Amino acid sequence: MPADHMLVMELLYASHASAQREAPARRGDAPACQVVLRAAKADADDDGMERLTLLALGTAVCASDLTAVLADHKNITTQQLIDELVAARRDKGADDTAMPDLLLAMRADDPGHAAELLGNLIAADHGAFLDLIVELGGYAATCVSLLAVLEISPVEDTLAELEETVQQFFAGKQPARGGTAGQRRFAAQAAPHRGPALLQGGPGTPTSPRT
Repeated sequence: MPADHMLVMELLYASHASAQREAPARRGDAPACQVVLRAAKADADDDGMERLTLLALGTAVCASDLTAVLADHKNITTQQLIDELVAARRDKGADDTAMPDLLLAMRADDPGHAAELLGNLIAADHGAFLDLIVELGGYAATCVSLLAVLEISPVEDTLAELEETVQQFFAGKQPARGGTAGQRRFAAQAAPHRGPALLQGGPGTPTSPRT
């Protein structure tokens, strides 16, 4: 199996590529969907959920950190920006998804809540779980492009920073204690993390939103 972070980066690159081209006639033919479907098939062959779990958590980490950067750029809180995103989706008639709550849980370093959200979604609707992973990848790709448009960070620089963030995240996995078996697995992989300076909006960073 590819290294943990490579699965996430494959999805991010595929999501960014999808955003740059016309949508295929069949949604499942989109590059990002193909990445998720391949991971799902490999997990099914292994009678497990490891790849999809890694994709969900790793991509959520990236999406959460990107949200924080954009919120900082707008001088609002992450909660306020996510509220704006939810309102915009509802204005377009889109259904609510688990993504906003998951982003907030990751940003709040709340692995237990993230574990509960993902565990409940998997148990209730496996298809919705796959859709959530694709949605996270698409949202992260949109954020990456927006950072470039705002001249905060070029696309390749942001993707490189995200790769470092995901590597640090998975390297920091800790043994979980308590909870259900599924929640223990998610909690271990959703341990608190601290990304590189770009994604933390740290002072003195050339590509920081505040510079």
